[in-house]
Amino acid sequence: MKRRELLKMGVTAGGLLLCGGVRMALAQQPYTGPFWLFVEADGGWDPTSFCDPKGAGLGPDGAINTYDQADIRRIGNLRYAPPPERYANDTSLYSNRDFFEAHYQRLVVINGVNYGTNSHVVGRTVSWTGRHAAGYPSIPALIAAETASDLAIPYLTNASNESSDTADLLPKTRVRREDAAAIREIAEPYRRNLSQAPEYHSPAMRGLIDTASAERRGRQLAMARLLRVQDALAGHNAARNRDAQALEAFATNLSNASAPNSYVQSQDAARRLFDQAQVAFAAFEAGAAATAQITLGGFDTHTDHDNLHYPQLMAFFAAVDNIIADAQSRGLANQLIIVMASDFGRTNLYNGDGGKDHWPHSSLMAWAAPAWFQGNRVVGATDNMQVARRVNPNTLALDANGVEMTPGHLHQALRELAGIRQNPVVTANFPFTEPALPLFA
Repeated sequence: MKRRELLKMGVTAGGLLLCGGVRMALAQQPYTGPFWLFVEADGGWDPTSFCDPKGAGLGPDGAINTYDQADIRRIGNLRYAPPPERYANDTSLYSNRDFFEAHYQRLVVINGVNYGTNSHVVGRTVSWTGRHAAGYPSIPALIAAETASDLAIPYLTNASNESSDTADLLPKTRVRREDAAAIREIAEPYRRNLSQAPEYHSPAMRGLIDTASAERRGRQLAMARLLRVQDALAGHNAARNRDAQALEAFATNLSNASAPNSYVQSQDAARRLFDQAQVAFAAFEAGAAATAQITLGGFDTHTDHDNLHYPQLMAFFAAVDNIIADAQSRGLANQLIIVMASDFGRTNLYNGDGGKDHWPHSSLMAWAAPAWFQGNRVVGATDNMQVARRVNPNTLALDANGVEMTPGHLHQALRELAGIRQNPVVTANFPFTEPALPLFA
């Protein structure tokens, strides 16, 4: 039974207890997951440079990529691209091989998704909400609203407005790693400052104040006669201590963030993405948040594609690799689901400036422990022109008579994975016509 259903009965695991006709607030249990980390490659990534490799000789002019088809590599069921010709012998750069061979057993790769747009604004919207038009919440906002809306800061984001729309279901919080002091000031208002200076009151006086405050809240609750007023007061009292403790723990965690590995530390883009994840992990460990969205730009490479796009991709994957290692060392990995996506893909040929332009056919990747889904899987494909191929809606095998995957299919599957697809708020206000394909079954 879900927490919101228990609330309707009058007793929650977090603790509203019926007692003599009055609902007394107890300390709520801390949130322990699942935790969702959504990682955005802002600008339109090129799947043929990592999870949907093609190689030279394919595409309308025979040049989707500069690497040789014979150099495409495989690990388990996953195929991945070698470096572009320019980087073939550069061993100093992080590589697809480093990433896929380390993580393939927990990865699901979904290729051949038609995003139906070449516009960044629409692409960011449809990628993260599942719908081209504005008005639907992003998937991290929807999951947080449906599963953990009572947390202090249920949804953290650094993404654009299109990528992080909440549809007014809950607030979105933007916090940087360097905001630890400001968070601590909010969480610890009884301190004169954040140094070792004393509090405004002695411990004995603060104890008297806390006791008097608790007694006053108890009197207010005892005097309430309307059930909705009792619920509101009890909920406020329960959230009061829980949120203060969560924010204090969040600030402490931010102050004690992990350091990146030496490679990520040396790469500015990778370090920035890793630092964003540190904010998410600090909130997850504090029980303050359930979902977070972090982002790295620099993928809109209309010129000099290989020299600009591939290093940025490697920064992205080096950071995610380091983020996964950090989650494992923190003990978060088995409760963590990572989803990686972008606005759309990039064209199946190079333009006159050596760049690649906007292309609607793209990919999504997800990483998680086996408890959430089986890894080492590839769903869908694109043809030699990098156009999405159809899949059977039941078996997911390539099928000319099947369905062309869209972001709506992806979001139905993500909602299913989160256990919210059939929730009344979701079906009534944010429906999709696409069926839920067994992408994460």
